[in-house]
Amino acid sequence: VVAIVSLEPSGPPFANAIFPTSSSHPRQYGITDIPITYSPPITSPDQLSKELVPSESDLGFSWFRQASPPRQLINLKRIPVLIVTSEASYHAVYDHATAAYLSQAGVQVKHVKLADVGIHGNGHMMFLEKNSDRIAEEV
Repeated sequence: VVAIVSLEPSGPPFANAIFPTSSSHPRQYGITDIPITYSPPITSPDQLSKELVPSESDLGFSWFRQASPPRQLINLKRIPVLIVTSEASYHAVYDHATAAYLSQAGVQVKHVKLADVGIHGNGHMMFLEKNSDRIAEEV
């Protein structure tokens, strides 16, 4: 794997922000529902200590990160990750939390908000919209 490009990934860590599920503990392993390799190793998601990060904006979205010292996602550390978020998507309020979680876990991550590179108005299905060629060029 040379790189990971994630267009509005599932998130935020340890939660379902928009769509409720039958699980009372979504993404128990931080960014996944299934086991993922951390260092130091864990044998249960209960071994991941988390802390609440209060909202820093008017949107009022709080999220969870690992408590210090954070465990590292050792199998992702050498793979650069690009997270892309569109301006009018429901992901716009929390994709930064996923990027911050990955960074805290030692992953090389870059978060690009399309609005910050001059691409405005897109929703979650950005590659179905009229300016999808421009988005593909940016990615």
